[in-house]
Amino acid sequence: MVRLEKASTRVRPVYRRSAWTTLTGWGMLLSAAGAVGCVLWGVGPYPPLVTETGLAALTVVFAVAWIAASLRAPQHTGLPPDKGRALVWLVAWLVPLATMACFNLGFMVSPEYGRETERLEAARYGQYSVTVARLAGGPIRGHNASDEPVYFETDLVLRIPYDSGPREVTVPKMYTRYEPPKAGTRIDVYCAPGDPRPDSPVLEDGRRWGTGVIGSRMLIITLFPVIFAGAILTGTLSYEMPRGARRFTPPVHLPALGILLLGLLLLLPTALGWEAGGLARPAAFLSCVTPGAALAWIWRSSF
Repeated sequence: MVRLEKASTRVRPVYRRSAWTTLTGWGMLLSAAGAVGCVLWGVGPYPPLVTETGLAALTVVFAVAWIAASLRAPQHTGLPPDKGRALVWLVAWLVPLATMACFNLGFMVSPEYGRETERLEAARYGQYSVTVARLAGGPIRGHNASDEPVYFETDLVLRIPYDSGPREVTVPKMYTRYEPPKAGTRIDVYCAPGDPRPDSPVLEDGRRWGTGVIGSRMLIITLFPVIFAGAILTGTLSYEMPRGARRFTPPVHLPALGILLLGLLLLLPTALGWEAGGLARPAAFLSCVTPGAALAWIWRSSF
């Protein structure tokens, strides 16, 4: 009896690729990088963040176009091309920077605060030394520890040199150390000499909260974690980034894109200045996990 053995056939891998998949894929990544960069630089001083939201919407459009182009692209037999170094570096640093951008948006000022800051800065808002016209009340000695200097809190009438002419403004509980204030002495306050409004703010500590991470104190807090994460991801992705991660595979990329879309939806109330019942800020902080979660899903599903 002759046994006929069926020769085993080895299925060669296939992938889809075209000029359109390359164009839309890089367009998706670069528009996302542009949105992250605008947030970190503080291009939009306050909501609505038009430029940042527009770039995020463009990222979504490119993502949909990339999926459509991938489904229509011709099939190629064999292993997909190896990862490019530019792609590795872009992804490795975009993920921690996007996380930092989400964290920064959690501290975004309200539209009202932003418009007021813009109005005051146009009126040369800053710290000025002004004259004490008179005391509006008796000095009250503060309660301090034995090793701290003596201080006083006093209601003062200050003479502010506005552009429209000097004006006297009463400022409550002005802080002075060692000695109570006297008429004729000078004291530092925050004011806007070019602001014509009669209720223009005059404050002892009137520093305004700015936007963006670059050039701010928040950069010190977030710089080292971002550098550490970027360096780790660069080394890891350079060594063993899955070949198929850059070619559209529904079980791999659709959940990851869904995670990123969820992050954008969580940021939308903050970016557009919606109140959202006090949930906008917690939602922005919650979105911090979505860039890393999307990359983790792609990594886990591609092997």
